[in-house]
Amino acid sequence: MTGMLRLALGLAVGLALTPVTVRLLRRSMNSELSVGWVAEVVVVVAAAGAVVALWAPVAMAFGAAFALLGVPAAAVDAVEHRIPDLLSLPLCGVNVVAAIVASIASDDVGGGLRTLVGGALWGAALLLSYLITGQPGPGDVKLAPSVGILLGWFGWSWLLGGFLAMYVLTAVAGLIGVLLRRYSFREGQVPMGPSMVVVAFVCGTLAQFSSG
Repeated sequence: MTGMLRLALGLAVGLALTPVTVRLLRRSMNSELSVGWVAEVVVVVAAAGAVVALWAPVAMAFGAAFALLGVPAAAVDAVEHRIPDLLSLPLCGVNVVAAIVASIASDDVGGGLRTLVGGALWGAALLLSYLITGQPGPGDVKLAPSVGILLGWFGWSWLLGGFLAMYVLTAVAGLIGVLLRRYSFREGQVPMGPSMVVVAFVCGTLAQFSSG
């Protein structure tokens, strides 16, 4: 199957997922969801579906889970500065199952163990930061294992590189948000969820191209 055909099929699947994603987003938000936010989520999920279609088949389940649950989690965090358990906990559970299935399907037990270790490391790192500094928020801590699991599947370098990229991206987004007077570093209002989801998709895609 050619790359263009895979992109087209992925885009179609992403569009098919958008009603479910938008419904989950509406259920998760405390504030009223504007038409603009719905349109942005639809575009992002469709684009995520197209990108994930380029991934290896054993890794597609990770990407699909992030498109369905990770994107609305990032959207809620961007608007309300929180990540609901309704999205983060199922995402983690799906990723654990996907890691086990992927390791069995590819006969790669080491890769499966690496994914679980990666999730534990990401979660432990953010939990330690939260306990010491109060940042990031508890929602970010619960989302972190899912990203660690996904990046762990692609290798240790992606696991570490993605972790560093998450902080860099959060800092850049936070600086822009502060300049636009949307966020406040002093009040801890810079959301980390969007950065984690972006890193998951970008690193996953780069890992596929680098291995191909």
